[in-house]
Amino acid sequence: MKGEITVRIEGLMRHYPVERIYVTPQIEHFRVSGRNGVIVFQSNRPYLRGNGLRMKRIDWKLIEGNLRSMSAKDAFAQSLDDYVKQLEKEGKL
Repeated sequence: MKGEITVRIEGLMRHYPVERIYVTPQIEHFRVSGRNGVIVFQSNRPYLRGNGLRMKRIDWKLIEGNLRSMSAKDAFAQSLDDYVKQLEKEGKL
């Protein structure tokens, strides 16, 4: 599943392509591509939804790549969270 997220970093809004690259009943991985490289985030969304925990917050972990600051990581995680929630509303996930 491919798409695009918008991330606000240091006051600038930037668009990044995102792709879901790995899915199991417990975890899923999302690859975010940028000009200087690729980062991969892992979420526990399939596990939570499989156990009926729709209101529990999704945990995001940076498992590949590196970012300059924790605030950038948090901004990417929030944008990915919004992206996944939108796909769930549309019934695509």
